[in-house]
Amino acid sequence: MTTAFLVLYQFKSMSDEEASKASKEWGELKKSIPDGIRLIGEYIHAWGTEYNGFLIFESDDADKFLDWWPGFKDKIRWYVTKTHTIVARKR
Repeated sequence: MTTAFLVLYQFKSMSDEEASKASKEWGELKKSIPDGIRLIGEYIHAWGTEYNGFLIFESDDADKFLDWWPGFKDKIRWYVTKTHTIVARKR
């Protein structure tokens, strides 16, 4: 069964240099997403919320995502101050 993960994120205030570094790291991180986890959407702005945007991931094995997520979050922690994840199962 496919599980979707909607991950809202909030960036810290960054200098131009920090923003450039974060953007470069994000590009590299996307290439390292393991097989079985799909990044199906990247959205800037999350109007009506305190978040800067959100990501949508899908996986046919929710445990695989949940095992991967803590390590991923550790890598983005220096520029992402807050996340909120909503999980749903596809009908």
